Amino acid sequence: MAFNLFKKARPRQAEGEAGEDKKKRPSKKEDVTITEEKKEATPVLPIGSSSEAYRVLKSFYISEKASLLNGFNQYVFKVFRNANKSQIRKQVEKLFNVKVKNVKVLNMPRKRRDLGQHQGFRSEFKKAIVVLEKGQTIEQAKP
Repeated sequence: MAFNLFKKARPRQAEGEAGEDKKKRPSKKEDVTITEEKKEATPVLPIGSSSEAYRVLKSFYISEKASLLNGFNQYVFKVFRNANKSQIRKQVEKLFNVKVKNVKVLNMPRKRRDLGQHQGFRSEFKKAIVVLEKGQTIEQAKP
């Protein structure tokens, strides 16, 4: 995934502030100051005054199986280790304005990974499969 929907957006500086970086390109007549074009901001989850969702949900979990589950109205999220089913249900309903039917939680174990002579482990994590009521969808999860 090219962007993370669960990261908070940083406030941008106003154009007239002293700390702004400007690109300069010399020309024959005089120096011309060029400001960067405004880039589209990456989508951020709709969170009100509470940042509780950032303590529960990490990101969408992208895999072949997870994309197949989207067709059955099930969405897979990476969640924090201390999150429980009721917290996950509450935050998904709040963020995406959907009705959650069921939540399944899996603890994924760490796996051994070798790179040449160096041994290591892929970190363990917790994932949640959220089943939505009939007719409900999460548009941000669609490819």
